[in-house]
Amino acid sequence: MPFTDPAAGRPLITTTLHNLSNLYVIFSNIGIVGTRNSDLTMEWPGGSLSNHLWFGSWWGSAFGQVTPSGAEGIYVSRVVLGSNEDEFRPSEGYPMQKILYGDTAHEQTEWAEDDWWETNDNPMGLQFHQKAYSWSTPGYNQFMANHIRAVHNSLHGNPGVPLNGFCFSVQGDCDIASADPSKDFYIDDMVFYDGHIIWCNDPNASFEYIFDSGERASNSDRFIYRRNQDASWADPEDEVYYHYNYSGSDGIVDADVNSDGVSDHFTILFKVSGSDTVFTTEPCTGLELFSDGRPENYWLHSVEDTVYAVVPRNMSYMWDGDRPETYTDDTGEPTCNPPCTGFLGWRLMDFWIVKANGDIQRPIDVMGYPVPLSHSWWDWENDAAATDTMAYDVIWGRNMDYCGRRSGPAYLANWTGDDSAPLAFQPSNPGPFPVVHDNPLSLGYLPFDYRFLLSAGPVNLADGDTLHIVGGWVIGKGLEELRRNADIMLDAYYRDGGWGVPDVPPVPSFYYEAGDDQVQMVWNDNGEWYEPFGGYRLYRSVFNTTSWELAAEMNRGVYSFTDTTVTRGYPYYYALCVYDGETGVESPLENYKKDLNGNPLPVVPGWSCDPDWTENVKAVPNPYKISASWEGEHNSMIAFVNLPPMCDIRVYTLAGDHVRTLEHRSYGGNSGVEYWNLANNSGSSVCTGLYVYTVQTETAHFIGRLAIVR
Repeated sequence: MPFTDPAAGRPLITTTLHNLSNLYVIFSNIGIVGTRNSDLTMEWPGGSLSNHLWFGSWWGSAFGQVTPSGAEGIYVSRVVLGSNEDEFRPSEGYPMQKILYGDTAHEQTEWAEDDWWETNDNPMGLQFHQKAYSWSTPGYNQFMANHIRAVHNSLHGNPGVPLNGFCFSVQGDCDIASADPSKDFYIDDMVFYDGHIIWCNDPNASFEYIFDSGERASNSDRFIYRRNQDASWADPEDEVYYHYNYSGSDGIVDADVNSDGVSDHFTILFKVSGSDTVFTTEPCTGLELFSDGRPENYWLHSVEDTVYAVVPRNMSYMWDGDRPETYTDDTGEPTCNPPCTGFLGWRLMDFWIVKANGDIQRPIDVMGYPVPLSHSWWDWENDAAATDTMAYDVIWGRNMDYCGRRSGPAYLANWTGDDSAPLAFQPSNPGPFPVVHDNPLSLGYLPFDYRFLLSAGPVNLADGDTLHIVGGWVIGKGLEELRRNADIMLDAYYRDGGWGVPDVPPVPSFYYEAGDDQVQMVWNDNGEWYEPFGGYRLYRSVFNTTSWELAAEMNRGVYSFTDTTVTRGYPYYYALCVYDGETGVESPLENYKKDLNGNPLPVVPGWSCDPDWTENVKAVPNPYKISASWEGEHNSMIAFVNLPPMCDIRVYTLAGDHVRTLEHRSYGGNSGVEYWNLANNSGSSVCTGLYVYTVQTETAHFIGRLAIVR
């Protein structure tokens, strides 16, 4: 381990950012995703400033005499945002350490936190060792994976007392998404679970989900996809499936929208038809998913002459719903830029225990594959997890409005009557599905600000035992893409012996600068060592870093380019990538200009200094129309062009009132443009009307007029 100095004190509480993938994530070393300051995270697409998560956290829970007090009770170690219940602190000797292009991922961060810090009265002796992984490889850049090791050190709890009936939980308070300018954009979310309504006809793994009414999932069409019928999408690709459970009678079998005979809640590893074994191809890399590694155990589901190898998806997720008070369906916020079409979830992929003596146990496997205990949710105004006792009920699926528990994980029967698991019960329909708190719409609730909790366990952790949990946050446009990206994440976990995500070409060193009606750029050859080197691709975006368009392609040995197709006064971003000559996979588009805080910086092609400036100075556009093309996408501005290197620009009303002074200083003598943001010297926006402006140097001056109209 790179940082295990026992003499080191507790590290400071800190946060780090993963931003090499298309999902930007902030997380902290006290058991939370996000920050203590309620800063939003899960920015997607990366660079869009549209965030999807308010707060995420890890929980550990147990029942018994597990704390120093020796009192029997329910104990849940967690962080509750907005309260003083911070029960985790950074562990001594384990500071948060971020590594770029490490041995496992393009971004990997390691740290540890524990619950036995000085002011926690009820520590269980629980420590989480964390590893977070992100990749920039196209196709594998829509998730952040987690490998968490929960270690029991009873010396810091009740010495010698095991954590029996221990459960691990992931909480997600998704707010989808901040691209919605509404003050309360978080108030119309929805929540559900994938891996719930499943069936399989393998004689060695026969199971089928049965609704509380007794209705079989394979015969039901109560839960179907639907589109936002009221939306008019600017980009047709934004029209995706949003809602998951709307009543219908079209004969579509539940959770089998593509009618292949396999529940959509399953991940299909491969299928066998006749003598052919067919794998799904990941479109960005051309790789066949699960062809180079897959779960050791899976189930076989037969549909006529085709056999599918499948596992449940084990994923809680949320999306933007239809705000009840709107007259039309605003699901996905089609009028926003970008729209709020992201589905965000957390998937459980693996779960096992390494005992203190080295033995390995897999306590929550069903037919060889791990299955969670429960999926629960609640809304922030009625916090169902406000106390440890209430939280324990949520973990075990005992929400106060739960509508029944016909189905549940098969292993629960082994815990019935166990003193350390007082809420364990015998499922009447055991199988590979957790105890699921049904979708809010099914229970008569409207879209609101919900939180989910995905729990796994129970397990017994003796002193020195280590519980391994592998999963990850994943996002996609619509439910179909969320599922696809969750399956790609599972492939990454098993590929090439574990986390074998294919590499990408290196990012070339790249520099560019705006000039007079052009942008000039140069780069070095540090990407040409990559084999098979395919060439360079130059991308350009206007106004933001999300709308990239291919501007040019160059071969080996070319290290400069001049873009003469620009428009003066517009903000441009450029990124240069190297691409693989066989697969076409590109290096990340990340070498655009940034400020010291990592925020994108545009370059603005302008006008050079004009020696005959007194004859050629002008304001553009003139007249300035509020509906000008850059209005709403870029700062409102007028450009004064063809200026001398050094001058002062003064703007007046027709009545002679001084409005604004601009100091133009081009010390290199290259820039002949100065921008005015249509604000006066006090910072207030000016009114429409006619204005007079003067341009003055020490030896000459110019007087002009401009108009601002609607």
